[in-house]
This record gives sequence, C-alpha cells and structure tokens, in this order.
Amino acid sequence: MNQSAQSVQFRSLNLPVPIDVVENNSERPISVTLPPASSDRPTRPRRLSQESQTPALTSLAVTAINDLWQVDDEWWRERPISRRYYQITTQNDRRVTIFKDQLNAQWYWQKGG
Repeated sequence: MNQSAQSVQFRSLNLPVPIDVVENNSERPISVTLPPASSDRPTRPRRLSQESQTPALTSLAVTAINDLWQVDDEWWRERPISRRYYQITTQNDRRVTIFKDQLNAQWYWQKGG
C-alpha cells in the first residue's frame, strides 16, 4: 500500500442530529424541535444580539406521518442499529425524516444529502 493511500481519511456525511420530540401514548411524534436549517437562514449575514448568541428553536406540530419504517441492522457489532424512522410533515409544510433510536430512546433528525 502506498503512503498516499494510507493517509486517506473518511468523514461521515449527513450525521443524525439529536432533536427534541413530544410523543403521544403510542410513541408517535406529535411535535418536533429542529435546529435552524441552512435553507431557513437569511441570505445576508446578520449579527445576533448579545443576549441571544444562537438562533431560537421553535417547536413545530406534526401534521402528518407520511411514512414509517423500522431498521434493525448490524446486530453482530458492539453497537447494533435499531431505529424507527418517520417521514413527517410539520405545521409549516416542511417534510423531514426523523427517527427514534430504539436502544437509547433518543430522537434524531436525519438530514438529507
């Protein structure tokens, strides 16, 4: 193996982002709090006030669950995957994919590529 091939490092793309989700009694999402998306940012840079160094997060009602699927994979590894995915529509008509990690009960936003 040549030296340039040994120095190649890979980085993960579209890593899941932890989010807050309110569930109903059936563990279905009824509202989500997503971080500001790059498409929601203003075109001109703006200065944040000294009181608020980060953009405000907003809780959005889930108006539809468009799709639902379960992924159980890599059971042989130290960290297997068990996730329940939801493609949802929020009150502002935004379609996003979120999932609940069944092993740690944490919710994530799966950003698209």
